[in-house]
Amino acid sequence: MLRILLSYTPFLVCLCWFVVFALTYRRNDTAKRFLTWFLGTCVILYLCHALYFTSGLPHLMECLWTLCSLSVYPLYYAYICKLTLRPLSNKRLALILLPGLLVALARYFFPEEGDTARKLLNALQIVPVCYYGFRHLHAFDKQLSEVYADTEGRDTRAIKRLLIAFVFTSVYSAIANALGKHFFAQSLWLIALILTPITILLCVLSYIGYRRSYSVEQFMHDNAIDSLPTTTGKHVEIGKELEQLMHERQFYLRRNLKIGDIAIETGICRTYISAYVNNVIGCTFSEFINRFRVEHAKRLMLERKGTKLSVVAQLSGFSSEQSFYRNFYLFTQMKPSEWLAAELRQQAS
Repeated sequence: MLRILLSYTPFLVCLCWFVVFALTYRRNDTAKRFLTWFLGTCVILYLCHALYFTSGLPHLMECLWTLCSLSVYPLYYAYICKLTLRPLSNKRLALILLPGLLVALARYFFPEEGDTARKLLNALQIVPVCYYGFRHLHAFDKQLSEVYADTEGRDTRAIKRLLIAFVFTSVYSAIANALGKHFFAQSLWLIALILTPITILLCVLSYIGYRRSYSVEQFMHDNAIDSLPTTTGKHVEIGKELEQLMHERQFYLRRNLKIGDIAIETGICRTYISAYVNNVIGCTFSEFINRFRVEHAKRLMLERKGTKLSVVAQLSGFSSEQSFYRNFYLFTQMKPSEWLAAELRQQAS
């Protein structure tokens, strides 16, 4: 009974999440749709796993297991591409899925050679998926910081952490593949050892993917709105406009501020504003705005002693306390309470 429970847990977890994603498939963005296909492949993969550990697999099911095991990495990479606006045509998707199909066919006709090819290809897939996936996520976060002052809820930090976990579980899975399923079928504890980390990763991955409400379509929409006709491009004029907007009008106090809001307010093309902030000031748009917000928060904490930090964060334009704490530490290397205590000690002395 315990063997059956352990063996079927990854399958049941993937099946539940697949049903959740499938029920909202039409309303989902492109990235979530690819995550649905990834989970569907995992359902078949871990059903084959469960059948092997409990009742054994016929040769045809072994080939299906091979196909699915060699398709999950490409499908997860496709999910990252769609999440980060990386172009991935149907032809390219077919090309990255083709090796798995060929190995599965090879295993059908030549079982021993096909199994060796499966283990080799499974190991080779890990490095490019993780390397290029992380690069795509990092580049997308950079794009977000050039458009939004508040990147919380939009950035891919959680998915990056998952990708790091994916590296470890992938290496672990590669070792397990090299040893073979026969090795792990000998003991319940060995079955639990191989399946538990993968089950946890798939559950967390699905949860984060489902909870993610910000879509690349929203980014494209905001980017399109932000692209205004050019009225000026001189650095001196842009600098004067930004100085008036920030110092005199405290525009940074607006919550959910986008670079497009400044473009609309000043009549300057967002491309020129972004170039000025990057090249002249030397930071991203998000850092530019949040530095003003942190300085405003400092003044509030000194002028209104005893005010809750959640209130200070709100009055300073931050979208959340998490964003306030993260940015405050980024610019001061101190927590708000630590900074305030140090300032009060300095004033007292």
